[in-house]
Amino acid sequence: MASIVLCSKRRADRGGSDHLGPDLISRLPDDVLGAVVSLLGTEEGARTAVLSRRWRHIWRSAPLNLDDRLQFMYTDSERLQVISKILDIHGGPTRRLAFRSLRTPSSIRHYDDLLSLPIFDALEELVLHFPVAAEHPKMPASTLRFANLRVMDISNCSFPDSCRAPSFPCLNYLSLCHVVITEELLQVLISSSPGIESLVLDTNSGHRQICLSLPRLRHLAVLVRSFRKMEEVELENLIIEDAASLERILLHEANYGPSIRIIGATKLRMLGYLGTGFPVIELGNSIFKAMVPFSLVDQFPTLTILALEMPGPKLKVLIGYLRCFPCLEKLHIKVPIAKPVYL
Repeated sequence: MASIVLCSKRRADRGGSDHLGPDLISRLPDDVLGAVVSLLGTEEGARTAVLSRRWRHIWRSAPLNLDDRLQFMYTDSERLQVISKILDIHGGPTRRLAFRSLRTPSSIRHYDDLLSLPIFDALEELVLHFPVAAEHPKMPASTLRFANLRVMDISNCSFPDSCRAPSFPCLNYLSLCHVVITEELLQVLISSSPGIESLVLDTNSGHRQICLSLPRLRHLAVLVRSFRKMEEVELENLIIEDAASLERILLHEANYGPSIRIIGATKLRMLGYLGTGFPVIELGNSIFKAMVPFSLVDQFPTLTILALEMPGPKLKVLIGYLRCFPCLEKLHIKVPIAKPVYL
């Protein structure tokens, strides 16, 4: 081993490659190293403490990235014990928090106590994926207290009926999947977040109409994954009044989608999948009914990617789309796979 190190040093003296050169990363200031460590996963970030004495204190002083993705063999009580131990050892502020591994709704009551801790006061990213259950569990009211949030990703829960009006002035990414939320609360939630750039609405209920004005919105995804219309109140009308920055619209897997009206989408680059599940789609003054171009008044020269979901190829329909989007570069067409016929 000594001869190998000696040869390496000689090559370095002669200008050759030096694999055992100085540790330049460790020379960076603590705040820079802390920012790097905070982007790592929970386990990877904690392991940096064993690299050297220089790194020993970095993880504890850096903003915590706490993701509870633990091995499947752990029970909920064991998972909560591990989370509590991590919080006790770290002791510093938390940048990102992701809870998604608890499997029983009865364990969720512990979330409210955890989210109320001062260590989360400056939280920037929150991911809460509740277990799939027949009845959506109630989301802890303390979830809506984080004014510094930039990312909010919520799945499989019901928003509290009575809570103070949330305000997220720094929010730029919002994803709601299989969430029950009233129209009034959803309107306040989004309207109090004018900086949203990406919005995902995936098979939610509890509201029939949303009217939004999001001048910074760039990416919009509206997904419906149910194969039959649900009995509870569902979204029927979505209106985007100010879409000056909107570039991508994704409408996917929709059998019973809402009618959508988008005003001022002058920068639209990608649109899809247009399918029969969405009754009416209005882009400016152009109207598509059940996927078929009905009134093509405007043209969208910025749109280069279009995706269609059709029961079968229809040449007249395709020609109508090409007239509306004259600068297409990519056209995706999804048709259902025909069932085999046995004789």
